[in-house]
Amino acid sequence: METQIALLRDYVLQHPDLELREVYIDNGWTGTNFQRPEFSHLLEDIQSGKINCIVVKDLSRLGRNYLEAGYYLQHVFPSLQVRFIAIFDGYDSATGDPESMVIAMKNIVNDYYSKDISRKISAVIDMKRSQGPHYMGAPPYGYQMSTRGKKRYVIDKQAAPYLHLMFKWALEGVPPHEIASYLNEMNAPTPSQHYYQLHPDREKSSRYRDCTWKGYSVRSILLNQTYAGDFVCRKSYFRKYDPGNSGFIPEEDWMIYPDTHEAYISHEDYAQLKKRLLSEMKHRKDRRKRRQRQIRNQDNPLQGIVYCGECGRRMRLVKKGESRCDWYFSCSGKEDYAHIGHQPYSAEYGELETQVLYNLQMQLKTAIDADNFLHSHSLEDAQTRLKASRNASLQMLYSRQAALTSQKKQAFEDLASGILDKETYQMRTAKLEQEAKWLSGDIERAKKRVAEIDTYLTPDNEWLKSFLSANISPDLDSRAVHQLINHIEVWHNSQILIVFNYADCMEKFLRCLKELREIGGKGLPENRHPDSTE
Repeated sequence: METQIALLRDYVLQHPDLELREVYIDNGWTGTNFQRPEFSHLLEDIQSGKINCIVVKDLSRLGRNYLEAGYYLQHVFPSLQVRFIAIFDGYDSATGDPESMVIAMKNIVNDYYSKDISRKISAVIDMKRSQGPHYMGAPPYGYQMSTRGKKRYVIDKQAAPYLHLMFKWALEGVPPHEIASYLNEMNAPTPSQHYYQLHPDREKSSRYRDCTWKGYSVRSILLNQTYAGDFVCRKSYFRKYDPGNSGFIPEEDWMIYPDTHEAYISHEDYAQLKKRLLSEMKHRKDRRKRRQRQIRNQDNPLQGIVYCGECGRRMRLVKKGESRCDWYFSCSGKEDYAHIGHQPYSAEYGELETQVLYNLQMQLKTAIDADNFLHSHSLEDAQTRLKASRNASLQMLYSRQAALTSQKKQAFEDLASGILDKETYQMRTAKLEQEAKWLSGDIERAKKRVAEIDTYLTPDNEWLKSFLSANISPDLDSRAVHQLINHIEVWHNSQILIVFNYADCMEKFLRCLKELREIGGKGLPENRHPDSTE
């Protein structure tokens, strides 16, 4: 790595048109994909304008996946106006063609070379495993690799006390989630935290700084046969040259070498503990499935349309009893690639159902009043009056537009006659053009407002038809709820946001009625919008 960096630095120094800004090193990361931290950092710096040229030793340093490498060379870098130089391949995008057959063949060779290396390494590993334990990667939590004699796992004295406590508590019947709580109270380092304590030279990921013990992490340790003194391998299959067959291998096909190192738990106790934990897991899974079936089989009108307002995740309906007062919509608040993290919270089903019913009834009342108005007044007369009002506003905008055109013409004449200097003229015309641009947008919106009268101020309005045809009763009907409501957002402070279907139709209809009332309409229904809804 040091030799490659020195080579690149010398190349940059020998070319006055290049200036070294940053060195990006993905040491230890596979080049067969582009999900690498420093490569992502490189792309961020390109987008921010920090760099506009990339220099590598050869094309394989960019990546060994010829499809993705070709995509970056032919599309991404040219679109970002980034120059790319591969020294040993004699390629410079400023003078070379990234779509040339030579470049394509070199990327293909790099791709097949990496797969060939993977095939050979995998064959060697399989051969060594067939001859006995073959140790790869970091040892499990609670173990270290021996530094003397034959390679094997030895007890890690720093983590050993926590492991002994975990197995002691588990054999006494303490559930994994309670064990996790005890460990957190003791400030016991998690496996990832302990790893970075043992390897302070390694780059720490920010997600490990504040991580805590969880029930599932404790359970995974308790079910790991390694702690019974056995070396277990070949639990999964992954080959770069054979990605289509990747996956986990059934337990009966694992390779197990018994009594290879000191154990934390005897084989008899491990078998008993494993049987109990798997039985508890199966019981919880079956109970969860039964509750889910009960929820699906009962009429739950809000199921599937309630979302967390904090992170956007669909909230899960938790059933803790038969009464709906014992049902809750819950959000775990866990952070993942698609959702931000936050404190978990829940909303009582019955209370949410009451608020939804109230809002539906208020909207229905507005819809009934609006329908009565349409049938008790001349619809054609109402449309004519509203069109006249909106057309008058449109004509005022047209008049303002004509005045701006006249002002621009007058400014040009003043420039020609010497009344205005060039700088003042440019400032004035720039201001007039900006106002004209805003005015053009106002005119387009005013035209749409005139045109939408025939579409929305009518008994055929989709919002009006959907509410008048729905069955809104004190016992909410699932079909009616899903017919009228798009989704519901629930927030920490108990505020809810109900987004109705055809909300745009409703808004434009009620806006028409409001304008009619302002220009002298009588008997028009009042808008009823509860504060908690849209």
